[in-house]
Amino acid sequence: MRHGRSIRTPAAHRAAGLSLIELMVSMLLGLLVVGAAIGIFLSNRQAYRTTESLGQVQETLQMAFELMARDVREAGGNPCDIGLPVANVVDDATTNWWTNWAVPLQGYDNGGPAGLGSVAGTDVLQVLAVGDVLANVEGHSGTTLTVDSASGITAGDVVMVCDTAQLAIFKASAASATTIEHAASGGNCKDSLNTKPAACSDVPYVYPRNSVVSQLHGTRWFVADNGRGGRSLFRVVDNGAREEMVEGVADMQLEYLLGAGAASYVSAAAVSDWTAVTAVRIALTSQSSEATGTDNAPLQRRLEHVVALRSRTI
Repeated sequence: MRHGRSIRTPAAHRAAGLSLIELMVSMLLGLLVVGAAIGIFLSNRQAYRTTESLGQVQETLQMAFELMARDVREAGGNPCDIGLPVANVVDDATTNWWTNWAVPLQGYDNGGPAGLGSVAGTDVLQVLAVGDVLANVEGHSGTTLTVDSASGITAGDVVMVCDTAQLAIFKASAASATTIEHAASGGNCKDSLNTKPAACSDVPYVYPRNSVVSQLHGTRWFVADNGRGGRSLFRVVDNGAREEMVEGVADMQLEYLLGAGAASYVSAAAVSDWTAVTAVRIALTSQSSEATGTDNAPLQRRLEHVVALRSRTI
């Protein structure tokens, strides 16, 4: 047995640790792996944001078209029959757009009427249509219509009543759970709802049982700044306060078809008779809230949708 000389076994060699070069190579390889993982994460995150923004834009367009199309389809329609003679006895029937049943659809170019706050260069659509409240007449005596339910109708509302012979538009001078009044004192030119010999005549007309009563609403659709750095689709009902309906709508352009045999759609400036419009082509541009498009700009999509007026195409 020899003394004074140590022998390094393989286990002892392994326990001696890494050299500086080996440590640096290991760190470099680790940094490359981490960098690759971060790159994949960032790429996936960007793809997710872009996909989310695209979904948001498409959902915005779908919702906006659905809301507007319902109004446009019903413009000028009634629950009784197309082409009925109309007695509009509302005092301001021709001076206020939301009571002028003679023009149930009208469009405006480049910002539309003053006071809306719509964005310059965008179009405005104005529609008069039957509301959600419908009731059946059970009796009509004097200035009182007795109905099965007047829920939702209050004094001052614009109301339509019709049967198979004629149609009348008036302001409800008073209303209860089952009655609606059409007295002249409530904003009507006369108590009578007859169309013969003329609207606002004194010749009475009694609406029979099962005639239909409905609310009327005038709605203006337009694009305006929403106060949060973006734009939205707004509406005004019966000249009330504006309501934000769909966020992210950046532009709206409208064109109109004048009769079923027309060759092309035209702008509002080219329409001389709004009663001849049978369809509206609505082009909406939606913009994402995040900058996920090309060159870090917001993502935009433009979509067109054609809506036919039921009352003029049947």
